[in-house]
Amino acid sequence: MRLTTEDIFALLPAYMRLRDAAEGAAVKGRLDPTDPREAQDFGPLRTLASLIAREAQVADEQIDRLYDDAFIETCAPWVVPYLGDLLGVRGLGDIPEGLDLRARVADALALRARKGTLRALEHAVSESANLPVLAVEYGRKLVHAQSMRLTHPAMGAAVDFRDKPGLARIGAAYERASRGVEVRRIDTRGGRWNLGNVGLHVWRLRPWPISNHQVNPVVAGRRAFRFHPLGCDAPLFDRAQARPPIEQPMCESALPIPISRALMAEDPGRFYGEGRAIRVFVGNAEVPLAEIRAAHLGDRAGGGTEPWNRAPLPDRTLIDPELGRLVVGANRSGTVRVTCHFARPCEIGGGEQPRLASIGSVEDAVKIPPSVVIATRIAENGSAGTFLLEQSTHYRAGASIAVPDGGVLRLIAAEGRFPTVRLSAPLTITLGRAARVELNGLRLHGGMLRIRGNANAPGTLVLRDCTLVPGLGLDRLGDPVSPGEVSLLIEATGMALDCERVVTGPVRLASDVEAGFADCIIDAGSGTARAIFAAPNALRHVLSLTRCTLRGRVETDGFTGGLTAEEETAGGLPATTDTLFLGAVPAVTAARRQVGCIRFSLVPEGSPTPRLYRCIRGPAPVFAGLRYADPDYFLLAPGTPDALRRGAENGGEIGAYNRAALTVRDDNIARSIEDFLRFGHAAGIFHES
Repeated sequence: MRLTTEDIFALLPAYMRLRDAAEGAAVKGRLDPTDPREAQDFGPLRTLASLIAREAQVADEQIDRLYDDAFIETCAPWVVPYLGDLLGVRGLGDIPEGLDLRARVADALALRARKGTLRALEHAVSESANLPVLAVEYGRKLVHAQSMRLTHPAMGAAVDFRDKPGLARIGAAYERASRGVEVRRIDTRGGRWNLGNVGLHVWRLRPWPISNHQVNPVVAGRRAFRFHPLGCDAPLFDRAQARPPIEQPMCESALPIPISRALMAEDPGRFYGEGRAIRVFVGNAEVPLAEIRAAHLGDRAGGGTEPWNRAPLPDRTLIDPELGRLVVGANRSGTVRVTCHFARPCEIGGGEQPRLASIGSVEDAVKIPPSVVIATRIAENGSAGTFLLEQSTHYRAGASIAVPDGGVLRLIAAEGRFPTVRLSAPLTITLGRAARVELNGLRLHGGMLRIRGNANAPGTLVLRDCTLVPGLGLDRLGDPVSPGEVSLLIEATGMALDCERVVTGPVRLASDVEAGFADCIIDAGSGTARAIFAAPNALRHVLSLTRCTLRGRVETDGFTGGLTAEEETAGGLPATTDTLFLGAVPAVTAARRQVGCIRFSLVPEGSPTPRLYRCIRGPAPVFAGLRYADPDYFLLAPGTPDALRRGAENGGEIGAYNRAALTVRDDNIARSIEDFLRFGHAAGIFHES
């Protein structure tokens, strides 16, 4: 019940209310006759009633607040941990874009009601890790003697070698075939097929879309294309979908799996079309689903490489999702554009992920169409300002760009776009006095990026979410064209270099350069090549590496930072931390070892370095992939020792994928298994990607 001033005042006798109104009129006349309020509002009894009503309102609000605090959806933030304690919700490690504590407690209410069921376990694990998860009960897929009164036709059947989609699923989480008993423990030795075993299959690779990208023919005049913008073979993946509610099981079609030929041949509409993983446009029209066929578009048996083993058909468009190849039907003409999905462990090196936080304002940007040479359009507009690339397609850079004194040049890909810029020769950017250049969201290939400038007033180069393709480019199989060649050449003495979330080949520095790298991959192609080094006779250049992975030797004058925050602030750049040095001995060479610091990193033995703090010397990591075209590029392989998986300052893995928090996600999965696994069962975690 809510009491107002009118409610309380109405409880008084009428003659008191009349006398109070008369007294109010007299009070108003003495105080301020021009006051817009009514005379009765100045009465002493009405004033007392208003004070009582205000206190009653406070009490009502407190009662309402207590009622709201009984529900997780409406409770105050300070109440959330207490409700979690009542439900026995254990804390989970923080992961990017993960659930907050309120959502975890809210889920716990639904999960507790289904505790012990396969759906509750699957949903809890997926929510705690923020990854697609499929839970499988292997006991239901065992071959066994059946009762004729209760038959299970799908269990115990022999494998049908004519069923290509079924054969393609063997060994996968969504396998259809039955198995014999496997007695190894699922939680320690990897055995799967036994009663009471539950497998939690986790997909760690994220779909990496390319939208409406124009592809070029592999041979002039042919209708054969590759989906990858760099013209190499690369497998295609299904797109990511929202997790189903707890009442629904995770289905195969919702998983970001690599697309096989057999699966696409079984149901092309599952992967092709609007809202699907793959789309093909020829001219101004989309190729209809009825013309799409999955096919093996491998190289010809006779040794030829281009074109492939399938010629264009009159009314069929052939797609090979395992190789990422495309043959357009002979009945269609015009430019070919595709939308497809590749895969990456983390958003490093650019992509179509949200980047508004790093882009800044583009309201006054000059838009550059793909048909115009970038350097030409920049020169036409004074070589300064913001220039925007709005399409995920091919652009041409030109030969040179000169930024005027004090000018700021920003070359930026639009939000949700990832253009590929072709360098027919080294792109030279000359910085005027105190000039600044920023590149954001671009992929450059075909040549190196050369920066020149004025030593008296050095400029600044900023690279964010960019890729300078290691090896300058990729051949048709995805191998680097020129492994070990310099991708970024700094010839401006005294300038500052700032790289964030960048993939690049070797970097060569000039004198007095301060170079900072954060969340970067620097790939020289081999451990014996040089990943970061200086020009001959260059002096006084310093490095700062934060959460980086470097394949190749590092040669520098010195490292920045110190053991304490005060020392880091004094040095301007933080100490090198959470970094994998993967070069041959000596992997790291610092000329000045009395300054700077390296922390929480892998530094191989035999490296003359500055002081080390909680670094490890080995073992050398093993990676799932070492080529830029690989979906699991520089992803630590399964079975990596905990010294590498937990050696970073925040307890995560050392290297560029620290921000992906893969170790924390695995820990959250393990905690969820303990909370929701049915009694008497055992569970194992299997990384499908």
